[in-house]
Amino acid sequence: MNRMKKIYIIMLVAGLWLSACTEKQIAPISAATGIPDAVTNVQAEPIAGGVIVKYRIPNMEDILGVKAVYQLSNGKTAEKLASFYQDEMTLEGFIDENEHTVTLYTLNRAMQESEPVEVTFRPKQSALSKAAQSMIITRDFGGAQYSWSNEDRGQLNLELIAEDSTGIMAAMRILTTSSKEGLQSLHGYNTDPRWFAAVFRDNFGNASDTIFPTNISGERMQISPLYEEKINKKGMEIMLLNNDQSFSKEGSDANLINDNLDDYGHTEYSNALPAAITIDLGQKVKVSRVVVNARLYNGSYYSWGNPRRFTIYTCDHKPSQSGDWNEWNKVIDCEVIKPSGMDGKDTDEDIEAGQNGAGFSFPLEAEPTRYIRLNITKIWTNNQFCHISEITIYGDPGVE
Repeated sequence: MNRMKKIYIIMLVAGLWLSACTEKQIAPISAATGIPDAVTNVQAEPIAGGVIVKYRIPNMEDILGVKAVYQLSNGKTAEKLASFYQDEMTLEGFIDENEHTVTLYTLNRAMQESEPVEVTFRPKQSALSKAAQSMIITRDFGGAQYSWSNEDRGQLNLELIAEDSTGIMAAMRILTTSSKEGLQSLHGYNTDPRWFAAVFRDNFGNASDTIFPTNISGERMQISPLYEEKINKKGMEIMLLNNDQSFSKEGSDANLINDNLDDYGHTEYSNALPAAITIDLGQKVKVSRVVVNARLYNGSYYSWGNPRRFTIYTCDHKPSQSGDWNEWNKVIDCEVIKPSGMDGKDTDEDIEAGQNGAGFSFPLEAEPTRYIRLNITKIWTNNQFCHISEITIYGDPGVE
């Protein structure tokens, strides 16, 4: 290496070192070019819980976008930016129907703001407000039943609240819902009167008032749960009718009702769906709910051959061995919901729900029965087999 090359390399390294040590300066995208023109032709189109603001961006080369500044129903100030490619923006997070103002600013690449342009609007009733108004809390077996509508399919969080053993009101379950219709229950309580309630929250920091069950006069009231117990499985039997599927390919049919979550039953590996399971309860029961525990497979309760959709039927007499579906009364369509709604790895909330099992409440008017049948029509994959860890029945036994 000659002398000139050595000098060149030393200068290059020194230059890179000085460049690395130079403090970075935060500056506008480009130099100031003067205050930009404001947006024009501004229109406000109210929607549920918000507004769609439409506008025309000025014909200037250095426009970066449009900024909206507004105050939410809870008093918090919010901002939203839209690029110059957009000529509208959707602003959400309002839970009242009062008049609100949005202030729009045009931004250029030097981050200079135009003169403000204001537009007023009245948002339509929000998904949170509608859901809160629709909530009905009634007594259920071993607790309370919560039913509501969410016609806008808003992403809502729901707290199911109950009075604990010390008399303190606490959230016993928190769930996320965007379904059009909702039905949930809290169980595990005796028949003593107690307080139950609910609160809806959205992703904008808004919350409903605490919702209580009310009497015919609209006054808050306590609920006395109906009696419920776990039905003893020692008197139960898997009947295996002619058009049922056996779960003995791996494990056994008996594993489905043996109170052991560490084993399971598995159908044949192909052409096993739909898969019907018939259970003789051994006695007549006013059934309150059915809980299905999935098999834990590769760390997930929402994969492989675990049930996702099924229908529950009852029969008020000993069914024919043929399994003729005309003898069975449809009670409820069931779908197992993964709380996170995410594909792939289960979250802690998913795992907790999987460990507890998926519970499905019978209508209060359902007649007592001795025979129950589950017909599984969909699993969590496109395979044609099914496996289940446990099926548990709750209700009031010995009811005629």
